[in-house]
Amino acid sequence: MSRADKRLELGIFPVTDVRLGAATAYRDGVVEVDASGLRESLLRDVRLDDIRFDVVHPGDRIRVTTVRDQVEPRVKVAGQGVVYPGLDGRPVDTVGAGRTHVLRGMSIFEVSDTRWYPGHDGDVETYLDMFGPGGAATPFGSLHNLCMMITPRGGVHVEDQNQAIHGAVLKVSDALAETVRDLEPASVEVSNLSVECSGLPRIVYVMSLRSPEHYSNSQYAHWTAVYGITRLTPPWLLSPNELFDGAVSGRASWEIVNNPVARGLSQRHGSEVNFVGCIVIRTRWSAQSEKFLTAQQVASLCRTLRADGAVVGWDSGGNDFMEVVRTIEACEKVGVKTVFLTMEESPASGGPPLLEPLPEADAIVTTGFHGPAGGRVAELSAPERVIGRREIWRVDPTSNQFVKHDAGGPLSAIAWADRYGFMKETAFGY
Repeated sequence: MSRADKRLELGIFPVTDVRLGAATAYRDGVVEVDASGLRESLLRDVRLDDIRFDVVHPGDRIRVTTVRDQVEPRVKVAGQGVVYPGLDGRPVDTVGAGRTHVLRGMSIFEVSDTRWYPGHDGDVETYLDMFGPGGAATPFGSLHNLCMMITPRGGVHVEDQNQAIHGAVLKVSDALAETVRDLEPASVEVSNLSVECSGLPRIVYVMSLRSPEHYSNSQYAHWTAVYGITRLTPPWLLSPNELFDGAVSGRASWEIVNNPVARGLSQRHGSEVNFVGCIVIRTRWSAQSEKFLTAQQVASLCRTLRADGAVVGWDSGGNDFMEVVRTIEACEKVGVKTVFLTMEESPASGGPPLLEPLPEADAIVTTGFHGPAGGRVAELSAPERVIGRREIWRVDPTSNQFVKHDAGGPLSAIAWADRYGFMKETAFGY
């Protein structure tokens, strides 16, 4: 790999406002969106029945429900490939080098209550506030967000529905990002992994991502994808710069391209650490032997990379925790020191903070409680307006049971979990 292949420039275009208007354009920090024209173009996809656009800003007394993903508009202007590769028929050329332009300060909310995959019997549960404690509890409360409320056509297979829904969001993301392709950015962030790092500790970042294949029995179910692939696979070895170009996306897309762990390690590369790679593993294998094998393969990759340490994170629930904790154990046994970045279960759930105590997991960073049972924020007061479905499911922290709730009323906590360390709440335990 050449030095050029290890350097990615992010051209930053600050967004101070998003408005619906007569044209799609970027001027002086304002993103204007031709909702009518985009809607007409997108509805040529026969798998879609309707699309409605709305805009929410920080401080608006608005709650947005059934949020499936958030996407930051980005476009490749130099280097191969496209941002968010592999999804909805997009090319799968390796990304992570050259230059990418970014509309920083906004996201596109994918809003739909469509099932995620065949056999999925739950509702889309994420709901976000733009005001009050809920607005402060997520990164999205401080962004200008374009909401796309998407209804797929009935009778279409759920996998086609999901591909069409997410594909529509990506097309709008492309259209917005194209407005800054030929402009000069306000600033340029550089991730240069070719810097000499003699003598610095060699660090890898292990991202553990749930696969839906275990429950859906499908190789094509929509979820967080690696170059468009969501199925259970052996571990992937990626350049950290590939994350910043959206090689991993589909759910939590905004969070992953802005991942503070990868970004922090990249910024320290050459001065404090030698950031040698990102290992992405799939969790939710069926058999215990498969979970052990996945963990052993991560440890083997770490040894191949001559890693001294690893930051290990994950994104889901109990089944997935087994691969994660076995990965920490396997890495520690081959001499790779680990730091575990994790959410916790709320004491109100009646369960332990972590499902399995592990002597090797002796360096743990918590990002707070998991899900709406966490009670991490004060009671969320009623909004003036709800975008998305009003009737939602949430976890009752007093009984740890799912109960139906009117999104227009008060809620006990926000339904969003900090998987990557975005928030600024701090606590010390002695």
